[in-house]
Amino acid sequence: MFEEVGQSMARPYSSSLVICKSSIVFWVWGWGKSRARGYKGNFHEMTQSKYVRIIALLLIALPLVWIGVRIHHNQGYVGLQPDHQYVVTYQMEVVAQGPYKVRSFLPISSQRQKIQLRPQEGVGLPSILLEGPNKVIRWQGTGGPTQEIQYQFTHTGQNIQYQLDERLPLLATVPQGVLTDYLSPSEFIQSNDPRIRREAERLTVGKEYLTPAIRALFDFVNGMASIHTSELTDAVMALNRLEASCNGKSRLFVALCRSLNIPARVTGGIILENITKKTSHLWTEVYIGARWVPFDPLNGHFASLPGHYLQLYIGDEFLITHSTTQAFDYRYVIEKVRVNDYPVLAALNIWALMDDANIPDNLIRVLLLLPIGAFLVSLFKNVIGLKTYGIFLPVLISLALTETGLAPGLILFTSIVGLVALVNVPLDRWGIQYNSKIALLLIAVVVVALGLMKVLHTTNWLHASAPLFFPIIILTMISEKLAKKIEEEGIRKASELYGSTMLVTLAIHFILSSVSIQNFLLTFPEVIFCLAGLNLMLGKWIGLRVMEYRRFYKVINA
Repeated sequence: MFEEVGQSMARPYSSSLVICKSSIVFWVWGWGKSRARGYKGNFHEMTQSKYVRIIALLLIALPLVWIGVRIHHNQGYVGLQPDHQYVVTYQMEVVAQGPYKVRSFLPISSQRQKIQLRPQEGVGLPSILLEGPNKVIRWQGTGGPTQEIQYQFTHTGQNIQYQLDERLPLLATVPQGVLTDYLSPSEFIQSNDPRIRREAERLTVGKEYLTPAIRALFDFVNGMASIHTSELTDAVMALNRLEASCNGKSRLFVALCRSLNIPARVTGGIILENITKKTSHLWTEVYIGARWVPFDPLNGHFASLPGHYLQLYIGDEFLITHSTTQAFDYRYVIEKVRVNDYPVLAALNIWALMDDANIPDNLIRVLLLLPIGAFLVSLFKNVIGLKTYGIFLPVLISLALTETGLAPGLILFTSIVGLVALVNVPLDRWGIQYNSKIALLLIAVVVVALGLMKVLHTTNWLHASAPLFFPIIILTMISEKLAKKIEEEGIRKASELYGSTMLVTLAIHFILSSVSIQNFLLTFPEVIFCLAGLNLMLGKWIGLRVMEYRRFYKVINA
């Protein structure tokens, strides 16, 4: 019995020993083979790395050389500028039997617009003088056959956007002196009319601060029906009709402001387009925080003004006046001049393509900014060590923030994501399958976005369309990922990941929102190849991340 047991115990032992010996032999043989393959693999990998470095350097160097050649051969062109330049020509024809006079305005350079006068062509030497804040130009002559008057200048404008202090009191003490004229009623701005006063008080009831009060007045005037008419419309007429053109809406908005002791004025000029036109434009400026802030109640520009608005005068003026004893005709010939072209040796002139094919420049800008954003995300993740929800999310959100504004956009985005993430909790508990859950979360995003649009419209905090700037699908996916992260690792880890994602988003936003960077990409799209080279080099990064140096500090300094 014992013998049988011993034999039965010995057999497994001997089998295990054979297996062990065989395993050692095969392991040694396999290790040798793997070493041999490893040497070959390392050599192959080193060769590949060498080729990758050469390709990356070529992708970086060759486009830079080509850009340098283009700059050298385009020395006659102006460098990168924020916006277009326009050449504006006053063309006037006068037929008078006797002496005649023509009066108009010339623009003045400011922070927003740069003006360069060109040599005058035509008959008669004009006289130019300053009248208050305006530069007035006058022609006069003795009459006779048709006489042509021409004056030309170049305008370079920049978009301007003011961030208003939401805590300025509405009934603050206004400095007297030069502002007195901008608080008083005038012939067409009847700020002392009882109907104007009642409407202003009704619109601002319960509002203690200046900016919300101005926004309420602005939204009322902007929401009125817009018409195109050559009829002079004063403030009272615009209020009675609840419809007006630019001059009626501007006068009404200024009258409402002045009735509340808010200094305001109208200002006029031309909206520059690549056409010949006769129409001018009127908008407004309100004195807020010791500066004049522009508002266009017709076109909806709140505390902002586009770069193609040419300001010619301040005050309730007529752009052109002339003697009544003459036949008179006029036009403004406007030619858009591209200042970012560098067309010589351009393999792809994107500026010309946008003009010829009528492609919106915003679409092209987003297309070119995406590769830069993706590279920056990779840089933050691979070199610095910051984690994010995906690689494209920070890029897309940063682009949306350029439309909504930084602080409001972050609050809006976080609100949507947080609310939809809460919806994900019961869906997980109920065991809803993934595809159906994503569809339900998409519905939740749409419902929350619609609700926020209604809230924004009611509170006037942001434009009601602000939630639509964020990609709906991205909102759905990030909400689902955030909820899943909370469920798996807790709210602390999820919040840390969300915070690092927003940190990367902010850094990318400040870079991508630079107009100079955007125009450089549009002018030199060859930079995309440089980004490809940088991504190849970044893809071979095997060093420590910046965030890891603290973790391995003792090991590094050992």
